[in-house]
Amino acid sequence: MLSFQVDPRKVDFKKENKWLVPIGVSNHHVHLSKQDIEKLFGPGYELTVAKDLAQRGNFAAKETVNVIGSKGVLERVRIVGPAREETQVELSRTDAVRIGVEPVIRDSGDLEGTPGVVLMGPRGPVIIEKGVIVPRAHIHMAKSKADLLEISDREKVSVLIKGTKVVCYHDVLVRITETGETEFHIDTDEANAAFVDTGDLAMIKHKEIIIKDNYGNIVELGVDNIKFIRGKKPHDYATQEGLRLLRNVFEYPYAMQRLIVEKLLNPNKIAPHKFYLLTALAEDKVVGIATFYYLADANLGYVENIGITPEFRNRGIGSFLYHKVTSILEKEHPDIEGVLLEVRKTCGKDMDNRKSFFLNLGAIPVDTKFYPEEKFKFAEEVLLMFKPLMVDASLNTKTLEKAFHDLAEVLG
Repeated sequence: MLSFQVDPRKVDFKKENKWLVPIGVSNHHVHLSKQDIEKLFGPGYELTVAKDLAQRGNFAAKETVNVIGSKGVLERVRIVGPAREETQVELSRTDAVRIGVEPVIRDSGDLEGTPGVVLMGPRGPVIIEKGVIVPRAHIHMAKSKADLLEISDREKVSVLIKGTKVVCYHDVLVRITETGETEFHIDTDEANAAFVDTGDLAMIKHKEIIIKDNYGNIVELGVDNIKFIRGKKPHDYATQEGLRLLRNVFEYPYAMQRLIVEKLLNPNKIAPHKFYLLTALAEDKVVGIATFYYLADANLGYVENIGITPEFRNRGIGSFLYHKVTSILEKEHPDIEGVLLEVRKTCGKDMDNRKSFFLNLGAIPVDTKFYPEEKFKFAEEVLLMFKPLMVDASLNTKTLEKAFHDLAEVLG
């Protein structure tokens, strides 16, 4: 009887993390038809892009409308562009009940038999007879990802959230796009019930989660679930382990660890700026850390440290960690325009790795040599990169002057 042996050198172990999917929490918003845009804002009006969304071609507009039901009003509700064939209002169940609209759960675009509302814009009201839905949880998935998972458009999968609470969604519709990021969309009610937020991770459960080697043999491998923990106090387990990573794995000096502890103990010392420490955990093991700031005067984030332990690299965890960092900054500081990313030139080869990593995320290098040296000087030589979070974000001399003034206050 033939017996096939698994050759560990021919196994693609990286595939075990292909089942992880970031969560995107969707707040109430409105999609407008071209006709309704003109009724609300004036003839020939074009929506203004405030921020590009993960689903390419879609954007959050600067314009907002009021959504009026029989019992109340939701003010300044964001419009998501571009224009659609039909106007659609997406609310959570809590939002719908609050303004007196019967909550109806539907997939996007399935509007027959749904209730209507009144929309109020600068040029007056628009009455829509149908189009208000509580959107069913769904996944937007890039085609390249879907091909890896062998998932077809409009196929249904199960999604498991293993955070503070364990929640499983069944019959989750997958909508495949040629471009854009893969993201599991739930509304604010669902996020609150599951104790999760944008940037947290869930697991897609589809058919059988199996991995085969190059000979066709099934390899038994567990699927990791990554949790992100905000550091609040230095004695928290995740914070202590994160500091240990900085010391033992990334070889950061003790002085930096001491400064981190001081900032956690005395956050008011750098006010109005904010300091954050975030760790990534696989089960109970801390496998990554990020330390970052919000610079209040410059309206920018500053990522000082971000790293994944060597054995957990090349699995996409670094990208997940970065996106969780930006989701925290955007949620807590709505006026943020972009993020400065620090790459230390003293780190040798690792500097090049981090530079490529940030470039792949859409960041661009900042040529600080262009600016007066007496205003822009670090204690050690670093490369700065910039990732805009808003479409009209600009990094000019004035903004950098504010950023470096803020950094002098927070870095000490």
